[in-house]
Order: sequence, then C-alpha cells, then structure tokens
Amino acid sequence: MSINNEEYSILNYKSVAGNTFEVSYPSGHTYEVVDQSGFFMAYDEKKEYVPEISLYVNGERILQEGDEEYYPSELVVAAYPEYHTKQGSLPFFILSFFLLIYGWCGFRYEKFQNFQFLLSLRWIWVNDAEPSDFYYFMCKVGGVLVMIGSVVLAIKSLFM
Repeated sequence: MSINNEEYSILNYKSVAGNTFEVSYPSGHTYEVVDQSGFFMAYDEKKEYVPEISLYVNGERILQEGDEEYYPSELVVAAYPEYHTKQGSLPFFILSFFLLIYGWCGFRYEKFQNFQFLLSLRWIWVNDAEPSDFYYFMCKVGGVLVMIGSVVLAIKSLFM
C-alpha cells in the first residue's frame, strides 16, 4: 500500500488470537494488529499494546514522539474491503418509496382521501358525516408534505 509516496506493507495470517495482520511502516517499525470480532488490538515489536489515542488542536492531529502518522488498525481497515463499512440503509430507502406512494395517493385520489376519512372514525359520532372542502385541501397539503419528506428520507438513507 502506498500513501503519500511512502510504502506500507500489510501481511495477513491466521493465529490462535484470530485474524492477525503484520503492518510495516516506511520508518522500519512493525506492528501486529489482531482482529478480535471487529475490535482491533495493535501491538508493537515488544508485544506491548499500542493505544490509539490522539490529541487534536484546531482540527490537526498533534503527533507525540514515536507516534506514526497512521494507526496500524487504520491501515488494516483501509487495505481490506471486508472491514469497510457500507453506506446506505435499505429499510429506510424502501420506507421512503412507500411514503412517496402514500403521499401521492393522499394528494391525487379522492377515494383514498375518503378512505382516510372513514379510518378517522368521525362518522361514528356524527350523523351524515362528510369530509369538508377544507379536509380535501389539507389531504392535498399533507400528501405534498409526505412526498417531500419521502424524498428527503430517500436521500438521507443513501448516506446513513
């Protein structure tokens, strides 16, 4: 792997502890990274744990003496696709599709608006209950708002 014209070497091998990687830096330091069920533990040449703690000032990382620019586990995650996180949320995308259909039906179809009026159960305690013009207008406004919300949810579901 090459970053900023510097060569990093990452070797993968199986061990008793789990999936183990040997990460070699251009500076000559070598680290061992052990994947323990998705949690990475990094060890230096002396088999001492390397904590991944950073100090940032004004958005820039302050390197302490002996720190590498990139943590060993970051290099492992970057090098192997099985550790990459996938963007998007399929359930929210499907939900946005159904909300778009619901909003369109609420905006466009009077039979759907009348069905919603029946679901409101207002006809139980009022004699000869009929939806008013204001009810139909608000169904159209609500349908437009639901369609806008579904488009926003669809866009957001791609980046979750």
